[in-house]
Amino acid sequence: MTVKEQLLNGLSGALINTELLDSIRNLNPQQLNWLSGYCAGLLAYQSENQAETEVANLTVSSHASQAAKPVLVLYASQTGNAQSVAEQLIDRLHSSSVTAELKSTLAVSAKELVDYSTILLVTSTHGEGEPPDDAVDFYDELTSKKLLSKKQLLAGIDIAVLGLGDSSYEFFCQTAKDMLDSFKKLGAQELTEIVLCDVDFEPAAKQWIDQVAAAVIAKGKELKTGKDASKIAIDSIDSIVRNEKINYDKENPFTASIATIQRITGRGSSKETYHLEIDITGSGILYEPGDALGIIAHNRSELVSDIIELLHLSGDTQVKYRNQQLTLIQFLTEVAELTLINKGTVQALIELTQSDALKKRVKNNFKSYVKDHQLIDVLLIAKPKISAQHLVDILKPKKPRLYSIASSQRENPDEIHLTLNHILIKNQNGIRYGLASHYLTQQFEEGQSVNIFVERNPKFKLPSTDSPIIMVGPGTGIAPFRAFLQERAAKNSAGKNWLLFGNPHFNTDFLYQVEIQKYVNSGVLNKLHLAFSRDSDQKVYVQHKLLENSAEVWQWLEQGAYFYVCGDMHKMAKDVEKVLLSIIQQQGKYSLDEAKQYFKDLKVQQRYQRDVY
Repeated sequence: MTVKEQLLNGLSGALINTELLDSIRNLNPQQLNWLSGYCAGLLAYQSENQAETEVANLTVSSHASQAAKPVLVLYASQTGNAQSVAEQLIDRLHSSSVTAELKSTLAVSAKELVDYSTILLVTSTHGEGEPPDDAVDFYDELTSKKLLSKKQLLAGIDIAVLGLGDSSYEFFCQTAKDMLDSFKKLGAQELTEIVLCDVDFEPAAKQWIDQVAAAVIAKGKELKTGKDASKIAIDSIDSIVRNEKINYDKENPFTASIATIQRITGRGSSKETYHLEIDITGSGILYEPGDALGIIAHNRSELVSDIIELLHLSGDTQVKYRNQQLTLIQFLTEVAELTLINKGTVQALIELTQSDALKKRVKNNFKSYVKDHQLIDVLLIAKPKISAQHLVDILKPKKPRLYSIASSQRENPDEIHLTLNHILIKNQNGIRYGLASHYLTQQFEEGQSVNIFVERNPKFKLPSTDSPIIMVGPGTGIAPFRAFLQERAAKNSAGKNWLLFGNPHFNTDFLYQVEIQKYVNSGVLNKLHLAFSRDSDQKVYVQHKLLENSAEVWQWLEQGAYFYVCGDMHKMAKDVEKVLLSIIQQQGKYSLDEAKQYFKDLKVQQRYQRDVY
């Protein structure tokens, strides 16, 4: 079959493709107008280049050149942000007729990278410099001594990296830095310089997409000649439909009202845990169990006043922030990050004050210091002489605080529920409060308004089938599992549900006890294991309950169960993962390598999911 015949057959197939026709019928006039122009341009391009394309296709040998290999857009995402950026990039490349594939690090091994001409990597960094869950195996392979010994493995391949991170952590964007270092050691060449984004990543990510797309196109990377014409059109239609959809986000939040603020830990508890119900009537907001709610919180007026007084500044001073004129007090209240310490801010203060005390106390012990200190503690050490505008220039914008949604919209159509701890820390300088937890539970009264948006979490979702689920959620980690149980009850799901919950004391810390008992009695919750760590001489945690029930955990996994973990990432989640790997090895009678492969398969199948913080 000639190239021309293949093209005509492809076009004929596109004309009768029902998916394409349905997509086109659902477009509004503005979208149809855009599509008509796009198709006209595509037709003109194909007409001008058809002859060249036929010659090129006839002369391609079985040993394709490096330039003929496709582009790989690769993402490693914890909450979906890196995936979203990668999807925007793939849309841009496809619209420019570049042959490009979109893959998660879960779906590719480091050895397969040789199959691509260019690799465009978008990766987040999780916690203290760790790779996202989906990238752990890929990261380990890419940075292993065994692979790095093959120094020219990726010679001739171009690499561009975008890192997403949070500069309040010590190892900012460390995963992106480590991966790029390995790519270069393996012989890859940087197409563009690495870009590292802080929590306010969108502007820099958009600029990076523009930059790398232009660089790929300029180098003539593999024009899209073999792609199914219907797939091109569907990709483009989906893209413009997505772009036209209006959603609330951190730049455009919805103003909701707080209907309920209720403390749910008992008197004498070491924790102040609250249940909040937020009224979203009339918003049109849709959410799913597993999603998170973003809270746009303001800094405490007392904290703002203390900083202004400490620096001998005036709150009425006019300052400029991103082409806006604000008063200093307005900037510090509504914009600035004051409760999390940023390494860039610390470095700027060291350079300004030449403070050895600041360098020794904060910079050299950053990880331990930031646990129980805030910006005002740093300022108390530095005591800088600084102008209002200079202060604005060195501070970072505060990020929205995200909380796992603790309700199902099927059961609560006009509400979003949250479960959160009020954060209160004492240090040598006084009491320090968490930003959003104090804002929501101590500064608000029921009926007041708060700005919110839903943050999708595609990496933490109930299975689409009635598969059994195992949920490990100590403390406030129970929040999404309350939503899971509500959802399954509302849908009359036949899937089995197993919850493992823990907290210090049964009498004061059994969150949602009445509801959980109701689910047990109704049969929605098939198994419940509780670990109250301070009610006995020997501390018992959820991972111990998992180990005690190893045989049944294995039985559920072999029946296709999905395994979920929510809560503390620093110890609990790691301990649970170790125990689960041990269960797989012992109960499955596997070697350690075989158990690791089984565990990796769970991740690939999205049967092991975490929402940890």
